[in-house]
Amino acid sequence: MKYIKTVLIFCTIFCASVAFAADIEIRLQDGSIWNGVTGQVITIQYEENGKKSTFTGELTRATKTYIMVGDEFLFIDKITSIEGEQTEPKDDTDSEDISSGTEETGDSTDTAVDDKKSLAVEGDLPKGVFVLPLHQMVGTYFRPTEIRDLVAHIDEKYGPGQIIVFEIHSGGGSVLKWSEIRDVVFEARERHRFIAWIDHAISGAAATGFLCDEVYYRSAGELGSITMYSGHIDNVSPDWQLFGWIKELESVLARTSHTPLVAGCMVKVDLNFSYDVDPETGELTYYAHEFGDVVLSKSGRNLTLGSQEALDSGLCDGIADTGEELAAHLDLEEWIEIDSYGRDIAEQWWATLGEFEQVGNELRAELGGNVSGDSPRERIGNQIKAGEELIRWSKKLGETGMMMGLSEENISRIKRMIEDLKHQRSNL
Repeated sequence: MKYIKTVLIFCTIFCASVAFAADIEIRLQDGSIWNGVTGQVITIQYEENGKKSTFTGELTRATKTYIMVGDEFLFIDKITSIEGEQTEPKDDTDSEDISSGTEETGDSTDTAVDDKKSLAVEGDLPKGVFVLPLHQMVGTYFRPTEIRDLVAHIDEKYGPGQIIVFEIHSGGGSVLKWSEIRDVVFEARERHRFIAWIDHAISGAAATGFLCDEVYYRSAGELGSITMYSGHIDNVSPDWQLFGWIKELESVLARTSHTPLVAGCMVKVDLNFSYDVDPETGELTYYAHEFGDVVLSKSGRNLTLGSQEALDSGLCDGIADTGEELAAHLDLEEWIEIDSYGRDIAEQWWATLGEFEQVGNELRAELGGNVSGDSPRERIGNQIKAGEELIRWSKKLGETGMMMGLSEENISRIKRMIEDLKHQRSNL
């Protein structure tokens, strides 16, 4: 993962009248204070989201909330320690002359050294993006939780006006969870710019792409087929439900630069979509039928758009296979990920859920009696341990537990089984 790479040249970080390195005072979370100067080499011990890192480099900038060490951007409240031999500022002017000159004139503008420790003005951060990978099933691996957490992190640390990129690779999932995602994104769109970067976006994942201000595809990217199912993929939802879903998607697209007319053919196989291109102006005219010059959807299939189809029809904002290519579309000078928070929380959640997928069925089997033990009492004890472990997992998974077989109803059943097993054990 790429961390922030600054493109600024810090030549006058502190007061322009000072010709040497400025004194720095940094107060750490434990209350200790580190004193040093810009330009010296320091070593930082850093901890974020449980991950410990070490950074060594030249201290180039310091503010009340962050510092720059080399080209690394580090929040002060994540720093656990700073090591580095303090170097005294040097100046060509004799210190005694400076002192006497100050006493004679009393003019603060002639003072070469201020007794107070100084911090750089915060200033603007290098312009870049925040990336959140949204992969696999909507509702389990691909959740509103990580979107909400990333937005909160950005609001707290960086403020409004940021660019948030969703890297989407998913075959869809829960419409209920998509509705939660919609609410989170629309609330945050009031202060941030959301970008969908499409690799594979089907069903609820495609609908998530529609929530964004702009949509870009990878060359092999695809988006569409937003049909709703009732319980099973072979059981398409009734028409009244599908038309309600179409209306919802149309209202979402109406808040973007893309036509709402494309929603219908992605949901129902008997709806169509086509368009004309004005040969003189290039203006596009869309139709909810198959009689336009370019037909994208005929009856019999749900529309799934490839990258070139989407670009030609004005249904995406561009094609980009690399960060640098996407940066050009976003009017950025280069691809800069301001921090890795979005990627980190996504990977942490994937690891948690992946671990449960490996052990969950085994724990259920053990609770049901598939256990070993030298005695009936020991075997029952192992069943109880498995049940208690499932309850711990339900708390760890939170709302996602429902989609992993740990609904409130199932948890109540597990608790009753544990109590029954304890009763059996007490009678042995």
